[in-house]
Amino acid sequence: MKRSIRVAGLLLLLVAVSCVTINIYFPAEEVRSAADRIVNEVWGERALSEEPKPPKPPLLEKAPGSSMFFLLQPRSAYAQQDIDVSTPEIRAIRASLKERSGKLFPYFDAGNVGVGRDGLLKVRTTDGLDLKGRAEVQQLVSAENEDRRRLYKEIARANGFPDKADEVQQIFADTWRDKAGKGWYIEQSGGGWERK
Repeated sequence: MKRSIRVAGLLLLLVAVSCVTINIYFPAEEVRSAADRIVNEVWGERALSEEPKPPKPPLLEKAPGSSMFFLLQPRSAYAQQDIDVSTPEIRAIRASLKERSGKLFPYFDAGNVGVGRDGLLKVRTTDGLDLKGRAEVQQLVSAENEDRRRLYKEIARANGFPDKADEVQQIFADTWRDKAGKGWYIEQSGGGWERK
């Protein structure tokens, strides 16, 4: 009887020591890095360069070996995810965005188009545009926003978190605003516009 209790205790101890918790998380820093690369590619020299931010390492509650009970605590393994932004669909969308950017730059520079809080483009004003210019700016903004939405959904789908397209969009929104050219309009939280 005592032997079976000892064996059961040792098995329980072995199970407790070998427990590993795998934390699957939304890879926000990796998506942010992908957003930086894509925006730099699309806007080219117009995109402001920033120093890359190193990812934050997971925090340990106690230093290893600081307690004998540390050995009995479950370990955590963090699953690092490499964001795939090179599927055929994503490459086609990126090419479309890059091709259109040259047509959009004059409208950004003139203040007709601004970057919204959601990272989508908005027509701020059509002042100074003739009928053809008004039609062109509306068409460009509409096509750009459609491609951006498709890009966010495709990145989320290709990386196994299709329900997180909104989070991908928010990360990209921050990047589009941060890398907007000098003099371009950025929508503020209150809905007003501010020149960068």
